[in-house]
Amino acid sequence: MLGKKAKIFVIILIAVIGLLTYLESSEPEDINWYPSYAKTDKIPLGTFVSYNLIKESFNASGLKDINQPPYEFLTDNDSIAGTYFFINGAVNFDDDELNKVLKWVEKGNTLFISAKGISNNLLDTLQIEMDNLLSLDNINTQPIVALTNKKLQGTDPYIYDRDVYNPYFSEIDTINTTVLGVTQLYNDTLKIKDPKINYIQETFGSGKILLHTFPEAFGNYFILKDKNFEYTQNLLAYVDSGKQIFWDNYYKSGKTFYTSPLFFLLRNRYLKWAYYFVIFGVILFVIFEGKRKQRSIPIIEPLKNQTLAFTRTISGMYFEKRRHKEIATKQILLFLDYVRNVLRIPTDHLDDKTLIDISARSNNDLDDTKRLFWYFDELNKKPKIEKEELMRLHELITQFKNRS
Repeated sequence: MLGKKAKIFVIILIAVIGLLTYLESSEPEDINWYPSYAKTDKIPLGTFVSYNLIKESFNASGLKDINQPPYEFLTDNDSIAGTYFFINGAVNFDDDELNKVLKWVEKGNTLFISAKGISNNLLDTLQIEMDNLLSLDNINTQPIVALTNKKLQGTDPYIYDRDVYNPYFSEIDTINTTVLGVTQLYNDTLKIKDPKINYIQETFGSGKILLHTFPEAFGNYFILKDKNFEYTQNLLAYVDSGKQIFWDNYYKSGKTFYTSPLFFLLRNRYLKWAYYFVIFGVILFVIFEGKRKQRSIPIIEPLKNQTLAFTRTISGMYFEKRRHKEIATKQILLFLDYVRNVLRIPTDHLDDKTLIDISARSNNDLDDTKRLFWYFDELNKKPKIEKEELMRLHELITQFKNRS
């Protein structure tokens, strides 16, 4: 039996945990800026609003959700006609999938992609190159956007009042390409003085390809801000409203379906903290009830790896202070050290020959290797990176090493 002092201690402990749980669940949630682009997400960079606007404009029968890879979908339905609609932070097709999509476009269909990262194989096919907008005189990287068609321009360009990574098309095939939209970094005025191309139309066979580098235009935050919905609405003027739209749910950073039975419980903050409170209570019960029924077993602690603990402490401090850029830089340097010491390949000049050697010795596909080093360059150019990009970097490096 527990003594009187022990009972008082347990009661106080449970009361403190309960109070902390209540205070935590009562705090307002931080705004989630994760770029999910999922149709079910109502967060700033979800596409709940744009999806439903398109659904209303094209009616329910004109919009179809596609939850499988494009290669599988078009293999099973290569006779369908319409517009294949991709919105995400990045859209990357492998070669077989791209060939399948382009053959479908050649038949008179439309491919629409709005993404910051577009497959290199698609860009090469269309003879297009991309670059990033950087400001040397101002740290502000808020983009302003506009369409080139005067009937669709509006009174002023539209601004996205957050600092974001802003790519554009630096080179295009002027014979087959039509410029539909431009962008520029905001510089104290809503005027585009140095336009950079961010929306193009490319003729391909009997069909066409629409490429757009500002997917935030379809995000909830942008659409609901002032009159920005006009820009998003006018983007779609180049999509044939008489044909069906196939809305891609496969190439999405955010999930569109969930398999975990705890999803609906954990998505509600009040149910989530009630669930955590039950877990805490069960743990306390096991601890104190176990003391009554079994003799304590002495714990022999193994020798600690102090170097590993120190490394974890330092990395934890960097992560908690959100110094994601520094962590990413160190991860890239460690990976290059791995290439030099394990793969025995010098990294002084990372040209095509070096990447081919790295791919061959590591048992990785050449396209995957190029994509990894392209992502290194992308992160190095950014003055600041988000937690999701850091996690993506770790994932790519881990996958690369696992295949070695």
